[in-house]
Amino acid sequence: MDNKKLAPKKLFSPFSVFALIVFSSVIISNFYFFYFKKDYEFIVESFCDSTLEQCFERDCTNPDDCPANGFSTFKRYSLNANDFQYCENEDCTLACESEQIECEQIECEPDPEFGENCTSPVSESESISEEVVEEE
Repeated sequence: MDNKKLAPKKLFSPFSVFALIVFSSVIISNFYFFYFKKDYEFIVESFCDSTLEQCFERDCTNPDDCPANGFSTFKRYSLNANDFQYCENEDCTLACESEQIECEQIECEPDPEFGENCTSPVSESESISEEVVEEE
C-alpha cells in the first residue's frame, strides 16, 4: 500500500479566479451601460402625412407584414434611449417636433428587403392637375 498523502485539491485555481473576475466585470459594465447610462439609440416611427412631406411607405394589406402601430406611411426618428422616457405613450412625434428632446429624423431610402418605399410630397400644381383630370 502506498502511504503517501494526497494533497488537498484547491477549490479555485488562479485561472478560475481570473475568469470569474473578467466575467463579472463584463456583466457589471454591460448592466451599467444599458440600464443606468442608456447610451444607445432608439429608432421610433411616427405618423407622416405624405401630402406634406417625404415619408416611408409600406404595404399593410397583410396585417402580419406591419408592426402593431399599423402605420403604412411613417417617418423615423433616432433618439437616445435616455430621452425615450419623455415620449408620451411611446409616441415621440410631439417631443421630437417641439425639440423637447434631441431627435434626428432619418432620411427616407427605399428598402425592398423590408418592402419599404419612399413617397414624395404632392405639390399644389400636381394636386390641381389631378383634380382637373378627375373632373373631366
